[in-house]
Amino acid sequence: METITFKTKGNCGDAIYALPSIKMICEKRNAQAVIYIQLNQPSDIANHPVQNEGKAVMVSRQMYDMLRPLLVAQSYVKDVLYFESESIPNIDYDLDRFRVDNLNLSSGNISQWINNSYPELRPNLYAPSIRVADNIKSENYIIVNRSSRYQNLFFDYSQLSKYADVYFVGVESEFKALRLHNPNIIHLQVPNFCKMAEYINKCQLFIGNQSMAFAIAEQLKVPRILEQYAHAPNVIPQGGEYFVCHTSEQFNKAITLKLDGKDTDSNQTETKGETETSIG
Repeated sequence: METITFKTKGNCGDAIYALPSIKMICEKRNAQAVIYIQLNQPSDIANHPVQNEGKAVMVSRQMYDMLRPLLVAQSYVKDVLYFESESIPNIDYDLDRFRVDNLNLSSGNISQWINNSYPELRPNLYAPSIRVADNIKSENYIIVNRSSRYQNLFFDYSQLSKYADVYFVGVESEFKALRLHNPNIIHLQVPNFCKMAEYINKCQLFIGNQSMAFAIAEQLKVPRILEQYAHAPNVIPQGGEYFVCHTSEQFNKAITLKLDGKDTDSNQTETKGETETSIG
C-alpha cells in the first residue's frame, strides 16, 4: 500500500484538526499516512501549558507520547514518529506550511488551514475523522474541558453544578480553576489521548473552549458546546449536533436545550435528581 508522509511541529490540536485532510487524501489514494512530529519547538505563547525544561514548547516528548496512541489507532495512519533537530526523509506534505502562507490565523477555520496551502487536501468536515474502540459502557455523563487559553470572560460554568456526573479532562491547574464554578466536578485522568477520546465518544455532551480536547470532540462529531473566543474565533464546528456560544445566556440555553429538552434560561431550569454513577 502507498505511504503518504506528513510533517508537523505544531500543537497537538493542530495535528488533530489536520486529520480530516489526512484521512481524505489517504482514502482517495488508497494509502496510509506516516506522520512525523517535531518536538520541543518554541511556542510564541509565554504561558503555554506545554513545557520542556522550563520553556514553552508546542509539543514535548510527554505530549507526543499522549498523542501517538490516538493517531495510530486510525485505520488510515500507518505510523507516527518523532524527531527533534535531525533530518527526516523527504515528506509529501508539510502541515505547518500555512504558518508562512500569510493567513490570518485568528480567524477562518482551523480545519481548513491545511487545504488553503494544499488545495488537494480539501477535507470532508461533516464526517468523523477519528474512530475509537467501544470500551466505555456508560453514556449518561458530561465531559468538560476548559483550557487556560482562549477563555471567554462572559462565561459562567456554575450552570453545570445542578447536573450529576460531570467530569473534567485536562491538567490539574485548569481543573482547580473550573472547580470554583462547580465543586462537585470530578477530575477524569487518562493515560493518553486515545483513552480520552474513548470517554468523549460515549458522553452525553461535551463542553469546552478552543482546546485540544474540543478538537477531539469535533473529529468524533459528538454532541458538543463550544465556548468560542471572540478575539480568535478560528474553531468552527461542522457536522453532528453542536452549539457555538459567546455569552452565558447562550451557554445556559444550549445546556438546557440539550440536557433538559427545553428552551429556558438557567433560572427556569429544574434541578435534576442527584444520582451517582461511575464511568468505565
